[in-house]
Amino acid sequence: MFRGLYAAATALDAAQMRHEVTAHNMVNANTPGFRQQGVRFETFNLLIGRDQPPPPDIVGTRLAAGYTDFRPAALQATGNPFDLALGEPDHFFAVQGPAGTLYTRNGTFRLTPQGQLVTAEGYPLQGESGPVVVPAGAANVNIASDGNVTADGGPVGRVRVVRFADPTQLSPAGPTAYSAAPAVQPQEATGRVVQGFREGSNVNPTEAMVGMIATTRYYEAAQRALRAIAESVQLNTRPQG
Repeated sequence: MFRGLYAAATALDAAQMRHEVTAHNMVNANTPGFRQQGVRFETFNLLIGRDQPPPPDIVGTRLAAGYTDFRPAALQATGNPFDLALGEPDHFFAVQGPAGTLYTRNGTFRLTPQGQLVTAEGYPLQGESGPVVVPAGAANVNIASDGNVTADGGPVGRVRVVRFADPTQLSPAGPTAYSAAPAVQPQEATGRVVQGFREGSNVNPTEAMVGMIATTRYYEAAQRALRAIAESVQLNTRPQG
């Protein structure tokens, strides 16, 4: 009976975690460059209060791993010369974060008064030879498909684009930015850069809503099971007389 209590309780935790992740995805369904998050669960055996492990008798569910779905999303035409998109699904822009280089598919950049192209968080876009800086007063900024940047016809630099053999090894460092561990080194890439476009979120709002409803049903089922088992335990432990 306690086995059932524990299984139902951990099922509640799993449903709550999945609900939070799905809600986070739905909130970011319109965030440029956002990649939906997911969680995987596994069953496990947990022995409580035993010095020697007997045969498994208490089971439950626990979080196995969180993951990011790096499938590409549709490109959206904006006409903004500082909006950029990447043509290859495994490529990333490199930006200078507070503690080192970060990587993002969110190509919504803006021009600072100092002429730097930065993200919404203010992280400078990296070029192959340092931050991309547009000269003051430049009227026409062009970013070619190979990443070369010109201002009023004069060369400014080239946007740094990188790729990873396995993007799933990246760690989230914000809504649309990722960091790489020292052992996960990017490779310089020469993919296509598209000016005047940005990549949308890869969250499907309809699928996310269906997932939210299903998770709510899982939570309610686990809650009912937990209540029924708890009531049964109370009945069986009630003094007879």
